Amino acid sequence: PWAIAASSVVLIVLMLGIGSQYLVRFQQPYSLDTQADMTVELVDAPLVLNLEVKPDIQNRLGSSNAISESVNRDEKPDEVIFAAAQVEGEDEVSVPKQQWIESEPIKGSTVFGLLSAPEGEIYAFEKLSLYKLPANGKEWQYIFDASTLVTAWLGNSPIAKWENTLYIIPYNELYASTDDGKTWELVYSWSEEHRSFIDLVLTEQAFYLAFRNGILRSEDKGKTWKAVQDGLIGDISSIVKIQNTLFAGTDNGLYRLKDDNWQRLEFPVSVGRIHSVAVTEEKLYVAARMSREVFDPEKVSRLEENWRIFRSSNLGNSWTDITPTNAWSVKGSSIFFKLIAAGETLLAMEEGMVRSTDSGNTWMPVQPPESSPSTSENSPAVALSEQIFYVGGRDGLHRSTDGGKSWHAINVNRRIQGQVDNLIAFRGVDERRNTPAVLYANMGGQIVKTADKGKLWKFVGMETPKFAPNSVAKPLITQMVEFGGVIYAKGGDSLGNGSGDSLGDGKTRLYHVSADGNTLMSIQGMPIFDALGLRYHLSGRRSNSFDSPESEKLFIERLQRSSSGATQFFKQLAKWDPEQPDVYIKLGFHGPFAVSDDAIYMEYNFKLFRWKYGDTEWSETGVEETVDLSMDIAMKDLKLAVSRDTVYVGKRDGTLLRSFDKGNNWKEIPGNLMFPVPVKVFKEIVFAGSTVYVATDAGVSTSSSGKQWQVVPDAEGTNLIMEKLTVDGTNLYGVTKNTGVYRLESGTWKQIVSEIPDGVTSLAVNGDTLYVGTENSGMLHFNLEK
Repeated sequence: PWAIAASSVVLIVLMLGIGSQYLVRFQQPYSLDTQADMTVELVDAPLVLNLEVKPDIQNRLGSSNAISESVNRDEKPDEVIFAAAQVEGEDEVSVPKQQWIESEPIKGSTVFGLLSAPEGEIYAFEKLSLYKLPANGKEWQYIFDASTLVTAWLGNSPIAKWENTLYIIPYNELYASTDDGKTWELVYSWSEEHRSFIDLVLTEQAFYLAFRNGILRSEDKGKTWKAVQDGLIGDISSIVKIQNTLFAGTDNGLYRLKDDNWQRLEFPVSVGRIHSVAVTEEKLYVAARMSREVFDPEKVSRLEENWRIFRSSNLGNSWTDITPTNAWSVKGSSIFFKLIAAGETLLAMEEGMVRSTDSGNTWMPVQPPESSPSTSENSPAVALSEQIFYVGGRDGLHRSTDGGKSWHAINVNRRIQGQVDNLIAFRGVDERRNTPAVLYANMGGQIVKTADKGKLWKFVGMETPKFAPNSVAKPLITQMVEFGGVIYAKGGDSLGNGSGDSLGDGKTRLYHVSADGNTLMSIQGMPIFDALGLRYHLSGRRSNSFDSPESEKLFIERLQRSSSGATQFFKQLAKWDPEQPDVYIKLGFHGPFAVSDDAIYMEYNFKLFRWKYGDTEWSETGVEETVDLSMDIAMKDLKLAVSRDTVYVGKRDGTLLRSFDKGNNWKEIPGNLMFPVPVKVFKEIVFAGSTVYVATDAGVSTSSSGKQWQVVPDAEGTNLIMEKLTVDGTNLYGVTKNTGVYRLESGTWKQIVSEIPDGVTSLAVNGDTLYVGTENSGMLHFNLEK
C-alpha cells in the first residue's frame, strides 16, 4: 500500500500495480486482520476496485441460494451473483472469472403500503415484511417481520410517521414503533364494528383514522379516540389533508371538515362516488363518478358522461374541470384509476396512464399499459418530487425518475424476484449466432422483453384498436415458442387468470407477437377452446357422488359434449369435489403447443389436437393420456416437438410416440431402444436441424432417423440428466441440476459453466451469452469467454 485512509465505514487503499496506479475501495467495514474473500470489480484506468467483504465463496455456489441476503439494492446494474476474482500476491490482481450476472427485476415487489417520510426515507410493506430505503440511499434495508405481531391482517397495511414514531394499523388495532420499526407496541384496539381500514392522517392537532364506515379522531397520539362523522354520508374511500384542512371521499361525494362537521362540497356537475383524491401543497385533485341523478333512467345504455377529474386551488370552494379527453372514454363504465400529484405534475393511472405537467391544464399523449404500472384506486403510491414517483400496482412496485415518462420495476427483497418460465433469445429471421438478440421471457403469465441483457424490461402489450383499458382482457400466458422468425404464445385461462382480472369466458387462444415486438395479437381464423360449458356442468353439481354407475356415465358424457379433451380427464372430473379448487381444469388448460410450417399442435385437457391454416376447427390426432390421471401424473408436463412433418410426443406415463405424417399415424418407440433403464419423466424434446434430442430422467438420447437411437454422454461416458435443453443455431446446450451448463461437441457433452443458480426453470443462448430463468431469482446471464 502506498497510502491508506481508514474509517469505520470505508477503507481506501492506493496501490501500485505494474505500470499503473490502482485505487481500491472497501465497500464494507474491513479490518486488516480479517480473513475473508473479497469481491473485486475492475472499472476504469486508473482503476477503481470495489472490494466487498464476503463469506467463503464456496458457501455461495452450487446448490445454495443464488441471492445473498445482503443483496437488496434499489438500483444494481450487472449484479454479480457468483464467483469473485481472487487476490493473488501483494501488488497484482488476477483477471476475474466469468460470472453469473443478475438482471434488473422484471416485476416489482408486492407492496401493501408505502410511506414517504419527511426526512426523505421511504418505507414499504413487502407483503408482511417492512423495508426502508434511506434518504438518497440505494439499498433497501430489512427492518421487521410484521407477521410476528399477534393480530389479524386485511392485506393492505398503510404506514404513517409522526415525531420519529411509526404507526401501522393491520386490522382494527393501532401499533407504534419508536425505534424505526424494529419493535412494535399495541397502542389501541377498536371493536369489530370498525374495520376495513382506509388511511391514517396525522396532524399537529390530532390523528385522524378513516375506516370504511366512519372516521375517528385522537388528540393524545392514539391513546383515546372519538367519532367525527356528523354530516358524513356514504362509505368512505379516501381521507387527505391539505393546509391543515381535512377532506374525505365517499360514494356520495367529497366532504370537508369544519368545526367537527363534515360539509358536502359542490362541483360544476353533480358527483357521486369519489374514485381517487390527490393533494399538493396548494392544489386538490378529485376523480369522481357522476351521481345517478345525472342519468336518464329510461336510457338503459347510460352513455352519458360518467366520470370527471376536477382541480381546486382554494380548498374546494371552486373547481375546474380538467378531465383528459384524449385518454379513456368519459362515457359508459367509470374508470377506476388513481391520481398521484407532486408540484405541477399530475398522473392519472389505471391500465395505462396520462400525465400533465401543468396541473391538468393540458395532458400528454396516452402511455399504453405496457409502458406503465397497472394500478387501481387502492394501489399505494408516494411522490418524492415532481420527477420521482413510487407506485405499487398489480405489476408490483415501480419507480419513475423522469416524472412518469418511464417506469422501472423495484424489488425491495432481491432474494425473491419471481419465476421465469420461458426464455427465447430472438433474432427474427437472422440466424447468425452473434446477431444481438432481443430476449423474451414469460413471468407470472405476462410476456416481457429486454434488448440489453436485463437492464431494462418492457411488457409486451395486448392488441387493442383504441385505448380503452377496461375492455382489454389480459390473458394468462402459459408458454411461448419461436418458429420461422415469429414468437407464438398460448394464453387465456380455464376461467379467470388467477391475478384478479377474470376473462369471464374461459377461452384458450393462441397469439403471435407483432413484427415490432410490442404487441400480442390473436391468430386470425383459429378456433378457440372454450371451458365455459364445462364449468357450467361442474358448478351445477350438488355432490361428488352418484346414485349409480349409470348416472356417473351420463354425467361424464355431458362433460364430453360440453368440451374437448381426453376421456380420462372427464372421468377424473366426475370425481371432482365442487368445494375444492379446480386443479384439474387448470392443468388441462396448461398443455403445451408447437408450430410447424403449415400446422399448429396443442394439447388441451390432456388430448393432442392439430390445426392447419384455413381449417375451421381443431382435428384430433389420436393421442391422449389414457392412464389414470392421479395428481402425480396430471402434474407432469407433456413434452411436444415438431419439425416439418415429424412430431414427437413424450407422454406423462413415460411413453414416447413418433409420427412422420403430421400426427395422422403414430408409432411407440420402445424405451429399451433409448436407455437401459425405464423412463418415468420426459424433461425436454428439441430438434437441432433434423436430429431430435430427448431429455429424460434416464438421460439424453438422440436420433436422426427416429429408428436408431444412442445415448449422449459426457467425456467420461456419464449419461447426464439434463433438466433443460435449448438450441442456438446448430449448437445444442443443456443444463443439469447440480453440475452446470454443457454444450454438445462432437457427440459428447462439454461442460462450459461449472456453477449454476438454484431452481433453473428455462434456458436460452445467444452466441456467447447464456441466459437462465429461475424459480425465485428472476433471470441471470453468463458471458462465455471467447
